[in-house]
Amino acid sequence: MYIPYYELAQKISLFFPKNIGKKIVDAGYDFKLKQNLDYISKNRQKVFKKLKGRTHFNVAFYVYDDTKWKCQSVYDLMEESALFTPYIFVTKNAAPGNNCNYQTDDDLEKVYDFFKTKDMRVLKAFDCSNQSYIPFEDMKPKPDIIIYQHPWYVETSQGPVVCSEFALTYYVPYFFSDSEERFECDLRFHRYIYKYYIPDDFYKNLYSQYMPDKGQKLVTTGYPFFDYFYLNKEHNEGKYIIYAPHWTVCGDNMRYGTFDWNGWKILEYAETHPELNWVFKPHPLLYKFLCTSGYMSKEEADEYYNRWRKAGMLYDKGDYLDLFQKSRMLITDCGSFLIEYFLTGKPCIHLRSEDFKGNKLVREICKNYYETQTVEELEKYLHLLIDEKQDPKMEDRKNALKELSFVNNYCAKNILEDIIKDIG
Repeated sequence: MYIPYYELAQKISLFFPKNIGKKIVDAGYDFKLKQNLDYISKNRQKVFKKLKGRTHFNVAFYVYDDTKWKCQSVYDLMEESALFTPYIFVTKNAAPGNNCNYQTDDDLEKVYDFFKTKDMRVLKAFDCSNQSYIPFEDMKPKPDIIIYQHPWYVETSQGPVVCSEFALTYYVPYFFSDSEERFECDLRFHRYIYKYYIPDDFYKNLYSQYMPDKGQKLVTTGYPFFDYFYLNKEHNEGKYIIYAPHWTVCGDNMRYGTFDWNGWKILEYAETHPELNWVFKPHPLLYKFLCTSGYMSKEEADEYYNRWRKAGMLYDKGDYLDLFQKSRMLITDCGSFLIEYFLTGKPCIHLRSEDFKGNKLVREICKNYYETQTVEELEKYLHLLIDEKQDPKMEDRKNALKELSFVNNYCAKNILEDIIKDIG
């Protein structure tokens, strides 16, 4: 029998002083967590028995944002296998309306169209006519395996607890982690999934110290997004200069964003240098956050984005590695881009915020970039890299790139081999 411990604890806590109420809520949370973990464990044994001996498996990729789609190589390799039929289950996240992550029907249609135009097997897992989520158990086909990419705002009937009744649940994060924070590996979501695929042993050692199971569900496979570089060996001639600002402009969140001191400056630089090929590649949450946070009015945000459309190209798609390969340089404060772009071997101006710390891996990578925290430093490096066409750290990047264990690694093959081992 399911007992809503956490919800009951929240109600009971209202009758007690704040300090005691917090302890009651924390206890309710712990009871709920244990209850769910016991439930998942029992379900998993039943699922293994159900799948044993099967020769075909339906796989669902849980997706609510095409700009964060990082599993193309896994989907493609499954498509080539007689064992699997992969599907993209497009849904909405469960963020509330006042949150910058909130999604509309138009957002859902955009994601659906992204995969449809790529001739992929895509289904909607949200009913816009009734504004309701379609439980994954009711999807046709019902998945045997679910691969998640997002740990936040997952609706209950599509989440790993409920889905543990009929499917094995895996996690491939949509971002290459650049931090050492616990939220990368110790959310409830991380405890509920069956396996968590990570890039290399650096992350396995880092995450294991935070996880209650000491990293037993962590599997080192590489990062599937980087399979692009494994499968595409060509390095295209540098053409574009990309400006990619993070969304954390203000507030109490993790402040990677430096838009407050360089957002308009870089736009104005682009407008005065029309001879260059500019690309504005903002974080997908930037526009909404500018408006919902009050940092800009909608009119101001629209003006900013429209000026970029006139100065160059606005790029808001998830398959951007081809753009990276064709680029000349990157200007960014986005943490995962610092690692992703490194594989191109091209120069990057890292717009570093005071709050940016980075893990050991990203700190080593950033030594080979051009770090700046002021307008004066930014102007100096723009002049060096663009006007003088110099790149004094080029050889350092080439040497550092050879040291990375996840380079020249076919991650999709590693993931499929691990899943086949599980279901064999």
